[in-house]
Amino acid sequence: MTGSGKYWQGNRAASAVAWTALGLSLLCSATGCEAVFGQAAVKDSSSGDIAQSSDGVENLNDQPSATEESDSPDETPLPEVEVAVRNPEELLAEIQESLSETRNKKRPKGRVIRETWQAVQEQYIAAGVLACAELVEHEAATDEQLREAWKSKAVLLYRAAEYGWPEFVDRLSRTVDQLKQTSFVEEAEYADGLLLVHRCFERNMPVHEVVERLSEHAREFPGGDTCARLFVAYAKKLEDRGLKNSARLCCQAAIWTLHDHPEIDSIRHQLSVLDAKANIARNWAAVSASVQLKPDDAIQQELDLQVAQIRAVLPIRVDSATTLTDVSAGSHSINYRYTVTISAQQMELQKESIRQKVTQLARSVHATRMILAKGVTLNYSYNSPEGSQLLFFSVTD
Repeated sequence: MTGSGKYWQGNRAASAVAWTALGLSLLCSATGCEAVFGQAAVKDSSSGDIAQSSDGVENLNDQPSATEESDSPDETPLPEVEVAVRNPEELLAEIQESLSETRNKKRPKGRVIRETWQAVQEQYIAAGVLACAELVEHEAATDEQLREAWKSKAVLLYRAAEYGWPEFVDRLSRTVDQLKQTSFVEEAEYADGLLLVHRCFERNMPVHEVVERLSEHAREFPGGDTCARLFVAYAKKLEDRGLKNSARLCCQAAIWTLHDHPEIDSIRHQLSVLDAKANIARNWAAVSASVQLKPDDAIQQELDLQVAQIRAVLPIRVDSATTLTDVSAGSHSINYRYTVTISAQQMELQKESIRQKVTQLARSVHATRMILAKGVTLNYSYNSPEGSQLLFFSVTD
């Protein structure tokens, strides 16, 4: 996070083509501990005092009452325990030490060494988080020190969550919620980004769900420093996993979500790296620099462009029995043509389930909701290898 703090309000409405490429791909691929301080209970010694009477009979004697004066009373008061209150500079020094000692630490090999390492790491993180909490509540802390405390706390909790230690994900989530209630918007954005990375990037979450959450983050923090970077980082992870088409479509979704973002060039650059042959970044720039058309004409032109780019990567294998073989743009419509290897009888049994699943997905994913809201119709055609149509249906807003 650069901490530039450049936040702005703007019109976030995207044109239909903003989500066309993503909609095409997605529908195809979906078709601590609390300390308790107290005093230990002490058995009343009076109940055990036994005195010998003059006649030799043992009797229980009561302890002298509180009003009775003792020959040697012990009235020495207990010393007061003073709690040392650290100043903000001392707290910041401890926070920086915790951050330094937990940065880029890989788990060592060997069970005994690893357990020792983990214990040390837990101590540093616990001390750092405690110092952050003290600094946040410190009356003498400046705004800049408070910002540093909140951000450092999120980083330490994120590192603990990445280590897989229990409860730290929930603690990070609560910290994000608390930060959103403060005036520290940049720190809240940064912490929310860390939580998003932990929950999405390293998990087997469907691509369209991750892109949806990245888009929600961008809409919640428009113009923030992390929005474009998260899209690019996720696209690179998809590329590393061999999912180049998904990575490219993720960048396309980012361009239309962040179409006027200061760091949009970083996403365009990533697109050019992913697909130099198609040179998608240059195409987007050409569209942005084109003459102003009527809204309907602009939608149609952009749909044509997006469909042409998707056609370049066909066919797309959806599952063992379904392949997307063609995509075309009609008049304010997108036509999907699938080839299936199941029989007409099997399709008859499954067609209602297919129709419901695709329709529900199209209306629930933000990408295709935007397309439908612009009056675009999505047509789906399922055909046998010989070309005969087995199922056709349309989805509208």
